[in-house]
Amino acid sequence: MNAVTNPNLLTSTPLPASWVEKLLHEMLLTYGKKFTDQWGSTSTDDLVAYWGAQLAGYSGAEIRHGLDALATKDWPPTLPEFKKLCRRPLDSTTAYYEAVAGVQARAAGEYGKWSHPAIYWAAMPLAFDLGNQTYSQIKPRWEAALFEQMDKGEWPEIPPPMVALPAPGKTKTTREEAAQRLRELHATGIVKDSAGNDPKRWARRILEREAAGEHVLPIQARFAREAIATP
Repeated sequence: MNAVTNPNLLTSTPLPASWVEKLLHEMLLTYGKKFTDQWGSTSTDDLVAYWGAQLAGYSGAEIRHGLDALATKDWPPTLPEFKKLCRRPLDSTTAYYEAVAGVQARAAGEYGKWSHPAIYWAAMPLAFDLGNQTYSQIKPRWEAALFEQMDKGEWPEIPPPMVALPAPGKTKTTREEAAQRLRELHATGIVKDSAGNDPKRWARRILEREAAGEHVLPIQARFAREAIATP
């Protein structure tokens, strides 16, 4: 099964029958008789059509994630169970910090890193407040916006960023100054050389950008330092 090239482009079009057939065949190979006992009395054509319609809007990457998760399951999943395997639930706090970093990236004319399109569409109407309020101040509205987006189940493609213009009077950090600042961050452990699974990578990236002389909103830098300082 080939993954969709743009995972942010989700539609209501049913999954291709060939995808569903491969999905069900992989379940058969994984579970054998358990699978046939569960679905053997159902018409194959009906099963393919129903699963294809119900999984409309799921990307190839999400379907692959669901199939990979079967390795830890003793019994073949029902359709609702398989949907949960495909789409991991979002943690609103983690999504908030991703949104803060993403809004800052968009302000700089960059695409930003969005693990789920719902985070982007929840963040955009709150972009100004995400850059100027603390988490405790915006938390109720952020959670409401995020949950509202997640309930939609499908999202438009994330648009490309607008070209960012330099701020009036903005001076550039020299290469020597940037290098020295990065050395200081490495020395304090704020920047790590390892590329492991670091939950504070977004914060480290913001501080790296700041040290390199890129435009970083003061509140973004403060959030990043607070996150780094938190055990």
